[in-house]
Amino acid sequence: MFAKLRASAAWRQLIFESDLERKCLLVLLSQRAVVDIWDQPPQITYRNQVGKPSSHTFDFLVTLEDGNKIAIAVKPGALAERNKFDREFALIKVQTSKQFADDALLVTDSSFSAAEVRNAELLHMFRQAEDVEADAMVQQILRGMNCKTSLGQVVAATGLQGRAFRAGFKAIFDGIALTDLSLPVTEASILSMPEVR
Repeated sequence: MFAKLRASAAWRQLIFESDLERKCLLVLLSQRAVVDIWDQPPQITYRNQVGKPSSHTFDFLVTLEDGNKIAIAVKPGALAERNKFDREFALIKVQTSKQFADDALLVTDSSFSAAEVRNAELLHMFRQAEDVEADAMVQQILRGMNCKTSLGQVVAATGLQGRAFRAGFKAIFDGIALTDLSLPVTEASILSMPEVR
């Protein structure tokens, strides 16, 4: 898929090898703290359970805005359980150099909900078409909010219909407004403003 990450000005291609990796990638792209993603980074070496030298290629190496790097392995839960990959992964994680990654995570199909994937898919689709006018109008309305309101009310206030829905959806993931992201974002989603610190 093509994505625009904060670490680069241009859109670039990211490779995934399964539907689960695609879902993981979309969810990662929806996270504000993620600034860069390296797909299929160089393999690392480690000693397996019997002490034999082995190699592992993480699916993604994610850089966060605080500079930390997270190496991510994506495996279907049933397969990981059947192959006892969690034990192997524990060895991989402990032996992964801090120069390569600050932490390592095993992501399975139970790591995110259907709602999170749906929201991430829509966000990715909406980000592909820029609409500066709708973005500015929706953000102006959101910044003027003094009470909770629905995304549908914000959309209605602009008169821009679908354009405003897409702009409002993106504004939520940009942190301009808050809503419950464990649920699908719809016009019924209730929005509030982030607390100023």
